[in-house]
Amino acid sequence: MKRILVGVDGSKESRDAAAYAADLAQALGSQLLVASIADLPVALAAPELVQRAAEWQEEASKQSAAITKEIARFVARSGLTVETLVEAGPPAETLAELARAGDVDLVVVGHRGRNAISRVLMGSVADRLVQICSKPVLVVR
Repeated sequence: MKRILVGVDGSKESRDAAAYAADLAQALGSQLLVASIADLPVALAAPELVQRAAEWQEEASKQSAAITKEIARFVARSGLTVETLVEAGPPAETLAELARAGDVDLVVVGHRGRNAISRVLMGSVADRLVQICSKPVLVVR
């Protein structure tokens, strides 16, 4: 296994998933790719919201970058290569595309993220990722 992708959102569950993925990557001599997805709903309504969408996206990207850096420090181990990545889009679909395009052998995610309202309304990222990803997905509980 050459490359393991772990999706993080700053939640305890994603930290647990990152730690598990780091242990696995270290044991297998794999590279670890820590990715955070800045997800914003599209502002289709009032012009004021559309104008603010770029600001919101920039803020979400900054938060995602801070999360990936913090998680990368958290999982740092001797002999482990850790790379970070921030993307924008729907989390499950974006992680699946990163796995497909990035020569990833395994995707690791936590069983629950930090957005409980979205999970209730739209389902969990982990559930959706398992359904659509062409690579094996490990859900850490």
